[in-house]
Parts: sequence; structure tokens; C-alpha cells
Amino acid sequence: MASDKLLPWAKPLLFCSTLTQATIYVLRPMITYRALELDANAAQVGLVAAIYALFPVLLALQFGRLVGRLGEGKFVITGTLLMILTSILLVFANSLIFLALATALSGIAHLACMIGGQTMVALRTPQENYDRYFGYYTFSASLGHLAGPLLATLVAGSDGVLPQSTSSAFLLGALLSIAALVPVISWRREKPTVTAKTQELGTYSTAMNIVRKPGILAAIYISLAISATADVLVVFLPLYGSENNFSSYAVGVILALRAATTMLSRLFLGRLNQRFTTYQLLLWSTLISVAACTAMAFAKDAISLAAIVFIAGFSLGIGQPLTMSLVSQKTQADERAIAVSARLMGNRLGQFMVPAAAGLVAATSGAGGVFIGLAILLASSVFSVRKN
Repeated sequence: MASDKLLPWAKPLLFCSTLTQATIYVLRPMITYRALELDANAAQVGLVAAIYALFPVLLALQFGRLVGRLGEGKFVITGTLLMILTSILLVFANSLIFLALATALSGIAHLACMIGGQTMVALRTPQENYDRYFGYYTFSASLGHLAGPLLATLVAGSDGVLPQSTSSAFLLGALLSIAALVPVISWRREKPTVTAKTQELGTYSTAMNIVRKPGILAAIYISLAISATADVLVVFLPLYGSENNFSSYAVGVILALRAATTMLSRLFLGRLNQRFTTYQLLLWSTLISVAACTAMAFAKDAISLAAIVFIAGFSLGIGQPLTMSLVSQKTQADERAIAVSARLMGNRLGQFMVPAAAGLVAATSGAGGVFIGLAILLASSVFSVRKN
């Protein structure tokens, strides 16, 4: 990575991103465990996971319009505040309906943080440094994804295949989010970096015009496949572990390992970009992910699963920052917030549909069948890479 000093806004954003991402990776696996404590079956686990993305699918483009008017900093702050509220509500989630509602709020909170943060990077970074700063941003996310499951597992403890106290983990999420708010609270007075242009055609028509630009739809679909796969792994690895009698400690370590290798891939993304084109990186990383997801279905012990997840984490980590960069490069500054939101809407659409489908698959063939489905989804995105 380059040795240049970070731009002034970057350090607070990266710190906040690390802690909010750690929070969401504390909450999501523990939501699955709380659902299992409430005697949820595999289909219900999938439904609760899908609800996480339902409202973000509906709100993403509207958030993209609002962030261009209110400012990126305010969105980061709002999302972080909502994450604090979500964490506290989850402590009291003693029914599947209440758990689903709190999960939905966590999805909205995370979406606000992501749209605010990604728009800030897209608008405040010189174009020649996009790959570098999106690499930093996604690296901070991966650091949070690494820390979250480990901290959650330590705080929650283990009672065999289930944690001793999911409530303790939810309280940890609240504390992490409070800490994330500290460096960015001053942004509440900031104006938008670039005011979004007036949308004579309306938000959705404007978004459709952006999506029709060459390469945008392909980047959105690749991002959808990768993000849905990563999301399902977070939710269904605890279920897979419970089916195969892995301790909650083992599952937490495996989830952290996935995040660690994702972080490693993003650390070396700049060097990889010097040797390979963006499309070569997307193609080969996706193919490796297809093979890894297929192999997961046949891993019946924690060590072999950890080894496969190690590979999957590295390959899955490459695609997201590259699709962020592609979408930003192919759009104008005053439409970039909507473009970022369209990409995130695609991600959330995948995170809504795929976990729900995965829950049905797991109910009939076990969680292992879910990994085969993820391999098929990723394989379908290979064609988008070639067409791009």
C-alpha cells in the first residue's frame, strides 16, 4: 500500500467502520443462536436472516437520494445510533417476531452506515486513488468482521453447540457502536460534499438510467452474488456447526478466520492490481470461490471447514472493493450517491432472497446443501465478469 498520509476524513471513517462492522458481526451470528434458543427451524432461521435485508432493499435508493441532500457524515452518525438501539432491543428479543423486527432494524442501521461511508469515499477520494481508498475501507470492514465473532464468542461463552449468554453479546454490540460514534459525532454539522443533482425523472428512473451505463449492471450483479454468499456464511455457519456438533467457539473462530483472509486479500489488492487487470481478478477470484463453497458442503469436521473457509475468505474479499471502484469510475460525481445506493440495493436484494431460499434448502437437505447453492450463484456471476 502507498505510504502517503491518509486524507483527514479517512481515519475517523475507518475507525467507525471497523467498530460498526464488528457490531454487525457480533449481532448476526448471535441472532441465529438466539433463534435456535427460541426453537426456530432452519426455514425460520433463513426467514429471520432475510428480513435483515428486506427494508434495505426498499429504502436503498431513497437513502441514496437523501445522502446527497443531507450529507454523508449525518448518515454515518444516524446508522451508528440505530445500531446502538438495535443492540439494546435484541437483548429483550424473546420471541421470533420481536427478533425479526430487531433484525430488520439492524439491516436499516447497517445500510445507513454503508451508504454514508461508501459515498464519502466515492466523493472525497481522487479518482486515481479509488482502488487504494476502497481497499482501506473494505479492509476496515474486514477487521471488524474478524474482531466481531471472536469478541462475541468470548463474551457469550459456550454451552456446547450454543452460547451461554447471547444477551451479553448483544450488550457488547451496543458498547462497540457507542465507541464508533465518538470520532464521527462532529460530522453532524457537515454539509454534503457534492449536492445531488435534481432528479427530474425521479429517484428510481435516475437509478435505472445509471444502471444502463456499460458495466454497471454487471458490477452490481457480481457484488450481489459475493455479498449474498458472505452474508449466508455468517448466518448459516452457526447452523451448520450445530448440525455437526461444532462448539460455538469453533464457529466463532471459523467466522473470524474468513474475515482475516478477506482482510489479507484487501491488504494485497494494490499489488494484485499491478499484475492483473480488474476483470482477471474478478474472474479468477469468483472461480476459486465457487470451488471453495462446493467443498464446504463436504467438510464434516471443524479443521477441514476452517481450511476451506480460509481460501473462500481470500477469494471473496477481492470482489467487493473492485465492484465499488468500478461503479464509482463509471459515474459522474453528482450521481455517485445514487450509483452507490443502487449497488447496495443489489447487495441487499441478494441478502434478502438468498438467505430465505437457503433456509428452505437447509430445511430439506441440511445446511450443507446451502453451500452448493452458493456455488451455483457465484458461478452464474462469472458470465457477468466475462461480459463486462
